[in-house]
Amino acid sequence: MILLNLILCLCQQAAPQAFSTPRVLMTVNGQTIHSDEVNQIVSYYQTYRNDSVESLIRRAINTIIPQKLMLALLHDEAALMKTSIAEIAEQLATGADFEKLAITYSQDSEAPTADGRYTFPRESTVHPFDYYSFTTEVGSYSQAFITKYGYHILQPLQIIAGGSPAKSKIEVRHILLMYPTMIALEKSGKDVRAYINSKLQQAEIVIYEIGLQNMLAYNLRDQLRLSLQAPPSAPTAD
Repeated sequence: MILLNLILCLCQQAAPQAFSTPRVLMTVNGQTIHSDEVNQIVSYYQTYRNDSVESLIRRAINTIIPQKLMLALLHDEAALMKTSIAEIAEQLATGADFEKLAITYSQDSEAPTADGRYTFPRESTVHPFDYYSFTTEVGSYSQAFITKYGYHILQPLQIIAGGSPAKSKIEVRHILLMYPTMIALEKSGKDVRAYINSKLQQAEIVIYEIGLQNMLAYNLRDQLRLSLQAPPSAPTAD
């Protein structure tokens, strides 16, 4: 695993960076997308994809947008969940068993096992679940992070080699604290993914550089606005 991390590090150093100057690129309902966030995902893609930097920037931005949108719409819920996931992280840091915590706390109703196990290839899960799955050391656990569904902590269990980094799979287990709004939707029999997609079609997306207008997915470009004002000075904390 140490060798794998070294290879990933060297690949990231050799590949061209997406944005050399740290700055806010756009906002989604007021939540910022910062160049550092895009650089992180692009650098990860470059460890197994040979696409152009422009193509990877487009992919990164569009995978970040749903996470930022739901954080904006359900910000009060996210603030409470952040406190709860921090408490779970503290239990892990003091030696608690990950599997037992997952069974006790995780709210992932779709997980095939009680401790939230999944096996999947790259780019088949939501941002940044994929990133942390393949960059966290096997047997260790990730920091707490937020996706469009809520807060997670994950633990990679094994990498399943596929002949190349692009074809490898990972087995992980995770803890999910889901947005209460989404839990309520599930309990009422409604489709959470459809709910998120409907909100995406109403998102307010502001870019601060004209060159970014072609970076959005086609189905979101009608909601795009170019601002001539200076962007926010720092990203909104998750």
